[in-house]
Amino acid sequence: MNFIRQIERMQLLNKLIREQRTGSPEELAKRLGVSRRQLYAYLEYLKDFGLDICFSRKLNSFMYCDEQEIKIDLKIQVLKPSESRRIMGGWAFRLIA
Repeated sequence: MNFIRQIERMQLLNKLIREQRTGSPEELAKRLGVSRRQLYAYLEYLKDFGLDICFSRKLNSFMYCDEQEIKIDLKIQVLKPSESRRIMGGWAFRLIA
């Protein structure tokens, strides 16, 4: 479930940046339940996707500088046996090796 918690943090971080209401780095880290160092690791992760993130002292918030956004989704779905048979999940690659 740690993975799901990280996805939820990223979704909240993205939402707060998009709405330009993150607060200071310390406030944001506390809101996300992470250290300041971890917060900057999350921000770097978003930057790795090509997003330009900057901090506005006037707004006291991180923001997307170039008005780009990212969509972060997690979908969990129960599959019927007929649906799961159609998913190879990398099985076909074993035949190549």
